[in-house]
Amino acid sequence: MLNGDGDAVAALFDSRPVTAIRWGLDRIEALLAELGRPERRFDALHIAGTNGKGSTACFAASMLEDGGTRTGLYTSPHLEDVRERFLIDGTRVEESALQVAAARVIGCEAAEACTYFEAATALAFTCFAECGVEVAVVETGLGGRLDATNVLRPAATAITPISLDHTEWLGESTEAIAREKGGIFKPGAPACLGRIDPLPLAALERVARGVEAPVARLGREAEVSDVEVRTGETCFRYVSASRPDGLRLATGLPGRHQADNAALALLLLDRSGYPPDEGSARRGIARARVAGRFEVRPPGGGRPGCVFDIAHNPAAMAALCETLTELALARPLIAVVGMLADKDWKGTLARLALDSDTMILTRPAAPAERRWDPSRAQEWLSRERGSESIVCRDVAEAVSRGLTLAGAGTLLVTGSAYTVGEARALPELAGVRTGD
Repeated sequence: MLNGDGDAVAALFDSRPVTAIRWGLDRIEALLAELGRPERRFDALHIAGTNGKGSTACFAASMLEDGGTRTGLYTSPHLEDVRERFLIDGTRVEESALQVAAARVIGCEAAEACTYFEAATALAFTCFAECGVEVAVVETGLGGRLDATNVLRPAATAITPISLDHTEWLGESTEAIAREKGGIFKPGAPACLGRIDPLPLAALERVARGVEAPVARLGREAEVSDVEVRTGETCFRYVSASRPDGLRLATGLPGRHQADNAALALLLLDRSGYPPDEGSARRGIARARVAGRFEVRPPGGGRPGCVFDIAHNPAAMAALCETLTELALARPLIAVVGMLADKDWKGTLARLALDSDTMILTRPAAPAERRWDPSRAQEWLSRERGSESIVCRDVAEAVSRGLTLAGAGTLLVTGSAYTVGEARALPELAGVRTGD
């Protein structure tokens, strides 16, 4: 049923807790069957992993778009508006098309039992089918094997680096997590693997063999070398079996890890049957932008330079800190950090404490069951790491304090998508936005 404003998108999501997780594909399968199997009306590229899957998906979509393929991109989470999740040819799905598709989903009997993410997935696939998408690049939400997106029959799949995250759902070891994420592999569909540690890599290769999915991976079938991280771009050389002469590529997303993400996206396209020509590879990678991934706003109007990054686990924070070091941004570096209670906040904060001058800990407006206690984190940092920090009651107060302390230095906002989303929307941080 539509809400009083006739907003079908709001009606679809307002009654569903964003954090609700219920394993199993029965509900999404029933809903998609009622909708006429929209996910079978386009080809798909399916991407899973712990860190980097959103950036990898964005790179792949950008190259496809440049080559003239009508491309859908489905990613999560969003930062400010659920509509960020649904893109066609690099822009948000037209509001009228989104409303029509949402009304169709709401009208299905099977929709009532679906979770937030299942409803979003059905909405994405319905929009893509009805808007004539040829190829959809789809990022998993949580895991892979039982993720709602795993109803796809992809042309190829990719797995980005794996680390410990969501252990209560995916397993207590990287091997167990790899097995869950490898559940997206399908018979005969190439499985492309990023730079993955040996134990989860072995687990993924076993899963691939079990379903007879041919494997290609960075470090074997494709190589990244000569990486240079500069302000505003990351340059690298890509060589693969299908591109033996190599390509010199550049992306506007800073960080060595982004060179790997872009390379994995190119390997995925080459193995999927949608290989971009050299020009589309260059232009697509160069113009790809992802909000909240080392998103930089230069100083201006008396405000210091700002960096937004949703790093929310130790591996992501390590990549962020490595990039901060390479770019040698103006000091002091003041970090506004708002994490979630179910994340490894100790490991994440311990890494950031080494690279920031001051940490301001705060609580984002996340669902109640996921809210952490920044005062407890402050006590832990002081006791276990000898690191002093400041606690502020909310993101707005933390950003205001951070801007004052940063002076002519740099303000970093990090720790979760909730924190970054709130901060980006604040008037005092207004500016040209990346990836919107």
